[in-house]
Amino acid sequence: MMEGLAVYAGLLLARVGTFVAVMPPFAARTPKTVRVSFALAITAFYLTTSVKPFDPAFAQALADVHPLRYGLALVREALLGAAMGLSFTLFLLPARIAGEFVTGQIGLNISPAVSPAGTDGGGPLTVAFETAGGLLFLIADGHHLVLMLLHLSFDKLPLGGSALPQAGVLLAGLSSSYEAGVLLAGPLALCLFLLAVVLAVMSRAAPQLNVYTIGFTLQVMVALLGTLFLLPEIVRALAMTVGRVGDGMGDLLK
Repeated sequence: MMEGLAVYAGLLLARVGTFVAVMPPFAARTPKTVRVSFALAITAFYLTTSVKPFDPAFAQALADVHPLRYGLALVREALLGAAMGLSFTLFLLPARIAGEFVTGQIGLNISPAVSPAGTDGGGPLTVAFETAGGLLFLIADGHHLVLMLLHLSFDKLPLGGSALPQAGVLLAGLSSSYEAGVLLAGPLALCLFLLAVVLAVMSRAAPQLNVYTIGFTLQVMVALLGTLFLLPEIVRALAMTVGRVGDGMGDLLK
């Protein structure tokens, strides 16, 4: 029984461990001890309670499994955990795309700041957008959705099985996130485009005025004022994106 339980715990830890390792915000600057402790805590919860996926009969059957089959099963569980963990990056991806697009337009990407969602740096607006997206994710109980999806995966894709998640759902979600990010940056991009047109007309009409010396400052001011003015709409759009991605998470396990 103990040997089967150890084999069973290995499969469970493979899925939970990779899930925690790649899922934001744990995958970024969280200390490794915190990530390991969190993965072990979830694994211990499933092993010491009557909540699924623990199944003593199945654990006993695993005692005589061939090492090669067990290795393949571990790889499969790790891939499942990684797929589910990476799917949650789709929540913050639209905010990052929108922030990077606007930041690149105003030229602030030359001084990247630490991103709250990963190790990759980002401009000031990128950090602000990602922070807003992360807060909305928590307000919308996204952390509960994370645990619910992990628990549901044991029913839809049992440990030691052969079924795999729907890869097409991840690709569709990635495409939808890029589209949402571009639409989110659309109003600010339009304001910056109109400013560029005005500066071009002024430079053409009055060549003696070196408008490009103040163009950078004007772009930053327009971006900040536009963000402040459009803040309610930006927050509403981010909330809709979080809800839409959350609704699509269940399709990953079908």
